[in-house]
Amino acid sequence: MPKRETKEAAEAVLRELPSVVGAFVREDVYGHPREVHLLVRSGPDPRHLARDIRDLLEERLGVPVDQRVISIAQLAPGDERTRAPERPASAAVPPSSDPTPTPQPAPPAGAAAAAPPTHAAEPRIRFLGVETQVRDARVMVRAQLQAGERELHGEAVELEAANGRARAGAAAALQAVTDAAEKHGRFELENASVVRVLERDYVLVSALANSPYLGRRPIALCGAQVVDVDIESAAALGALKAVNRILALMLRLGAEA
Repeated sequence: MPKRETKEAAEAVLRELPSVVGAFVREDVYGHPREVHLLVRSGPDPRHLARDIRDLLEERLGVPVDQRVISIAQLAPGDERTRAPERPASAAVPPSSDPTPTPQPAPPAGAAAAAPPTHAAEPRIRFLGVETQVRDARVMVRAQLQAGERELHGEAVELEAANGRARAGAAAALQAVTDAAEKHGRFELENASVVRVLERDYVLVSALANSPYLGRRPIALCGAQVVDVDIESAAALGALKAVNRILALMLRLGAEA
């Protein structure tokens, strides 16, 4: 089968979508999309968006696209670095004409005030840092995390090419998180890549979570982190953003089992 390059065309199509702020496409040996990574604004349902993107690419490129190769990381509300239009002066809310606060009725005598329910804090993993070594065209990343009083360590090696640093940083962090999950589950790296969005570099991380408490099929997770210091640190933080909530759910279900 002759090779037909589709990377640039696919990325151009994806960037036309109003909800997409960043796109990266990797081709297979035939030039067809093998990996599609997207950073999108808050709002759209990622599952529905992935299906629509598959249909759009197949229509515009004329090649089949497997929906499973599409990974989507979604910005949290307010994290899009866009400022809302200021409220005009005429629309400002007028101050109350009565500055005296309205007294609230006192509780009945002898009645105890209802205390808000308390919940145990969900276990969260803290990022301590990474150590990177490059030798023989390979990059080795050691990630150091913390769970409570316990320190966690993970290590990964990748070729120092393309997105090798991002994959090594994310894989090292996921290895350490898997140690924190213990017997309750495990996390595996699917892919990590660097994309340019609004004149800033982001690392997009897609991972898989496996746990007997979450069903038979692995759960696809995504996280995004701006590159502030280095790619490896951003990749580790992106991996933590992707898995932290699922890890907390795993540990809670495991404790209740």
